[in-house]
Amino acid sequence: MKRIVFYIVLSSIMSSIITIAAYKQYTKEDPFLFPYTSSLAKTRLTSSDSSSLVSSAGLPDFTRVVEKTIHAVVNVKNYSKKYSNQFDPFDFFFGFPDDFENRGKKPQRNDLPGLHGSGVIISPDGYIVTNNHVIKDAEKIEITLNDQKTYRAKLIGTDPSTDIALLKISDKNLPFIYFSDSNKVQVGEWVLAIGNPFDLNSTVTAGIISAKNRSLGILRGETQSAIESFFQTDAAVNPGNSGGALINTNGELIGINTAISSSSGNFIGYSFAAPSNLVAKVIQDIKKYGTVQRAYLGVRGMDLSRTEYLKAYNKETHQNIKPQQGFLIGEVFDRSGAADAGLKKGDIIKSIDEKLIQNIADLSFIVGTKHPGDKVKVNIIRNGQKKSFKVTLKDLQGRTKIRNREEISPSELLGATFEPLSQEYKKDFGIDYGIRIREIRTGRLSSIGMEEGDIILSINGKKMKKPNDVDRVLKKYSGDVTIKSIKQNGQVYIAGFEMN
Repeated sequence: MKRIVFYIVLSSIMSSIITIAAYKQYTKEDPFLFPYTSSLAKTRLTSSDSSSLVSSAGLPDFTRVVEKTIHAVVNVKNYSKKYSNQFDPFDFFFGFPDDFENRGKKPQRNDLPGLHGSGVIISPDGYIVTNNHVIKDAEKIEITLNDQKTYRAKLIGTDPSTDIALLKISDKNLPFIYFSDSNKVQVGEWVLAIGNPFDLNSTVTAGIISAKNRSLGILRGETQSAIESFFQTDAAVNPGNSGGALINTNGELIGINTAISSSSGNFIGYSFAAPSNLVAKVIQDIKKYGTVQRAYLGVRGMDLSRTEYLKAYNKETHQNIKPQQGFLIGEVFDRSGAADAGLKKGDIIKSIDEKLIQNIADLSFIVGTKHPGDKVKVNIIRNGQKKSFKVTLKDLQGRTKIRNREEISPSELLGATFEPLSQEYKKDFGIDYGIRIREIRTGRLSSIGMEEGDIILSINGKKMKKPNDVDRVLKKYSGDVTIKSIKQNGQVYIAGFEMN
């Protein structure tokens, strides 16, 4: 009997040791994903408890879903000196400044909020996703939770191509929302929009997915590499909702509310959200690499659903292409993945990786979720014949590999090239040091409102005298970066961001 008891105890101890070892190995090899995905959720609603979505009167009831998610949606306030005395058409898409009635007056300090919008906490340690336009040009970003607790947020990175920004606040065990696979979203399904319209905290509206893969052209003024493939919903979204959550009935994030379609600036029936899969790719890149690792197919063309453009194309090329689903290649860029694979002008792209291409929104979304070096199968029609090509995607510089942080120079992360300051500039501005921004692209500097022609005086208090001073000061640096500059109108401008 004692021997039996001994073996039972020994077996229990060995089982415990094996379990602990396996758990440690599992957590070591398979850490939590960022952003958190719904596959890790413990409280996800299933079909067995879908009855909770129906009230006793047989009407939709979203109380459980709202209770689960509302505390993870925050108010984002942008404090900035940079105001325009001209009307900004994006106000009607994205939200009104708090000082809308005083537009044109320039405050003398940065403790007055400019734009306000919404954001979504996506991890318990305080990462927040919002729209780039909500925090653009910010000198200070303030986050207010549903319980009115406030934080100073750090800007981790932005991507104007998708209008997404990643912020961070310092706290732990925060409520957050899991990501869902936006490819599984269907037209007609119920969705909830949570945000802060008109600066009214924690407002929830309901609707359905009205359409998918909408391209509005609203981001192309920000960048030529804009990726637009929005969900269209009829959930009421108003100024201030930008950056807020679009969730499904499981309480999972399927999109970030970005724009409304309105001539008045208020909701009139349509709103648009960036799909969660695209958002997840962008913020994962920002957090891991410091910048978005964007892949390109290397073609330019048009939707074949645009009959007016197709008529003009047929007339110019003496062809008779009929309106249909697909993307007509009008140009193939040299040394691009498309050129290397053999795609040609006049080819009609019908699908990529077996996903149908109906328009440019489909094309930009599929490629936008890929990285340089990824291979895709492109099915086309050429002269009435079906053909397939394997295309290796590249970045804009023709590279086919993802570069780690060590391979990306600080100047590239800043998104600018610099030139020495001429004696004429030194004389005009009364300075004897500084470097001038010669060219600016998507990056840290554009996200804080800097422009071509601005003069950078110092970075983290260190004077800039020649262009390579930027890389010298910021190489392997991690933490807050403060830049002092002179705008082209002579105004001294101090702004900052975080490099990690």
